[in-house]
Amino acid sequence: MYSALRTLSAVLFLVTTTATAAVPGEVIAAFNPTTGRYAVMSATNGSNFVEVTCGGDLTHLGSPRYFLTARGGTIVLPDTFLNSELVASDEDCTKTVVISNSPGTRFSNSPHWSPDGSQIAVYGISFDLASGTQIEQGIYVADVVRGNATDPGRPTGIANIHLIIATLGEVLISWSGDSQRIAYVAGAPNGSGGQQGDIFVYDLISGTSVNVTNTPNLSEDQPSYSPADERIAFIRLVGVRGSYRYDIFTIPAWGGSAFQVTSKATSGKPQNKFPCFSPDGLNLSFSSGDSLYASHIYRIKSDGSGKAVNLTAKRAGSFSYNVWRR
Repeated sequence: MYSALRTLSAVLFLVTTTATAAVPGEVIAAFNPTTGRYAVMSATNGSNFVEVTCGGDLTHLGSPRYFLTARGGTIVLPDTFLNSELVASDEDCTKTVVISNSPGTRFSNSPHWSPDGSQIAVYGISFDLASGTQIEQGIYVADVVRGNATDPGRPTGIANIHLIIATLGEVLISWSGDSQRIAYVAGAPNGSGGQQGDIFVYDLISGTSVNVTNTPNLSEDQPSYSPADERIAFIRLVGVRGSYRYDIFTIPAWGGSAFQVTSKATSGKPQNKFPCFSPDGLNLSFSSGDSLYASHIYRIKSDGSGKAVNLTAKRAGSFSYNVWRR
């Protein structure tokens, strides 16, 4: 993709150190746009901190676990931009495997494993290379192919890739804990004749979507499904005394009243973004700062109680998009 999300992708795949994670659910990976690398750290207190040159979404089951991201390919598409490839890397970044087989497609840099590890969801744009025309764009789902004689759990490819949701712009997405639904952002009427971002949930079984937030004149983005229950965290653009800030809210996955988790008092910063639930749903990690290039990773109770803990306070750089190791 050539949107702002491209800054979230680490495009080098060289090992610098071993990323040893101690306890599932106690480690997260966060992207550092300053260095172009992912930091893997404890979600308890920020210790066990290492930087790895690969990164992305982490598989949720099995050991070792695997990162998933996208990188630029070598085929020039009809819109003059390159195609891209989905790649899986082990958590120590010692081996990276191209798992996509779609030369005419450009994928988002934020693909996601399903929690059960059987599928991948990713935004993409697909072209017919022979005719030079765009075929479709939106959210795709593909089955994960795994295994070989020496490593039966390793992702080796994808199959049955197909479009499930047609959207005109790149969006961030998140799987439900049971791998049956996908939360995503789509345009909706803003009540003033224009469009805004709302949070939707797509059900893979019924093939239908529901607008969960449905809030005219309030723009929302960056959904994160709780792995443990039917809640979705998201960010909302909030007007405060003539200026704007982003704060994190949660809402039941079937809709209802939204609950505000962060505020000005949480970190003192105006941009609280990229929420991500812990595996048990009791905590949220998020990026907070003045901008994408001046932010730290915090952890807070998902009910907003207690103090937010800055996990990267003693680290140089900036940290944004983050995922828990489950």
